[in-house]
Amino acid sequence: MERRSSVRFTPSEIARMEKLAAERKEQVLDNKFCQKLAEEFNCSAGRAGSKVLQATQVQGWFLNKFPVSATKPTCVPTISQEKASTAEVNVSVSEKKSAASEEKLFPLDTSISNNEDEVSPVFPLETRDKIPDLEELEFEAKSSKDSAWYDIALFLAHRRNRAGEIEVRVRFEGFGADEDEWVNVEKCIRQRSIPLESSQCRSIVEGDLVLCFREGNEEALHFDAHVLEVQRKQHDIRGCRCIFLVEYDHDRSQERVSLRRLSRRPKYS
Repeated sequence: MERRSSVRFTPSEIARMEKLAAERKEQVLDNKFCQKLAEEFNCSAGRAGSKVLQATQVQGWFLNKFPVSATKPTCVPTISQEKASTAEVNVSVSEKKSAASEEKLFPLDTSISNNEDEVSPVFPLETRDKIPDLEELEFEAKSSKDSAWYDIALFLAHRRNRAGEIEVRVRFEGFGADEDEWVNVEKCIRQRSIPLESSQCRSIVEGDLVLCFREGNEEALHFDAHVLEVQRKQHDIRGCRCIFLVEYDHDRSQERVSLRRLSRRPKYS
């Protein structure tokens, strides 16, 4: 199925939507409410020159982040409630470990079937020992359909393929179940890239790996790219005016872009 344009909300927009979801609960799914919020985002300085957000994209974020029951309204959990729920699940798992091995608790499917009934619905927790506060992190995944990176809304299941590599089934932010994919954990999962502010342009230098937003006639997607050249220019009231020559990793094409189209990789990734 052809991938639609990727929607990447800024950290401030996500914080705003999470706050509204906690305060107004199911009201955030109302069409008029989402239209008003989309207009608010489009008028912000952070979206100057960017593609216009649609109300359906805002509503899709709320639906994926806080799914509502089809039979009755569901109170949207706050961030603290989500953490408490996660802690309860972890305590339950810890208690069971005394009676069963981790292999039994987190069985890995060795087939390569896409049938969700054949895989464990639990995402493995081994990485919690490597990175503290894992529940605080957000991730992105590289799609095999177009080599673009998309924000992950949910980890649905995991398995081990015939080569012994771990794969996870993910749901992309803003997309439905028909767009779910199996992706390789080591090669195609990483912490989310970070959008850059005008004042941060000096942190991008030649040779850096960046996530670059490429918008064409038929697609608007985020791809890995390397910075080949930087033309430093005087900033003005509009912010950074520097120009970055990048080469996209997936097709080796080159393009000159502004800072607003770049996101940086976390320093420790």
